[in-house]
Amino acid sequence: MKKQETPKMSEPQAKSVVAEYNRKIIEGIGAPEAKKGPWAESSPCGNVMSGDSTAKHFRMLHMQNVVVPPQNQEAAFQKARTIVEAMGFQTREFSASSTPNGGSGIMRAVKPVDGFSVTLQTTSPAVEIIIMVSSPCLERVAEWESGVTPGPSAGRAS
Repeated sequence: MKKQETPKMSEPQAKSVVAEYNRKIIEGIGAPEAKKGPWAESSPCGNVMSGDSTAKHFRMLHMQNVVVPPQNQEAAFQKARTIVEAMGFQTREFSASSTPNGGSGIMRAVKPVDGFSVTLQTTSPAVEIIIMVSSPCLERVAEWESGVTPGPSAGRAS
């Protein structure tokens, strides 16, 4: 069995990709951004036990909340699902509901082409939805070497 090669990307490029996926989801939902955020950060990844250097590998995470009243939660999740699937993500989990006094939802999706993933979840209290976009474990390259990408950039036709 051949070991799958780790995609290569610079941190600024990965940050740009997760931010672009996030922007398209927010634009599609049509909800205002919450006052807090956005927040993006890289963290080490890899298998130290097999000799991988965590300094050489990283994962990028971007988080942003949007304001969605409880009675609009279900519609927002349906819109998000449509947008995410149009970008080439495959939904792995989906549940959403709305009532006048409370709404809730969760959606998890992954994009097979580049390994990026999206999670949306209702906050508590149910007045916002948090959008989390993360990269797969990437091999760090210098910014000037970042012409190699794991797939098409966010929202662009392939």
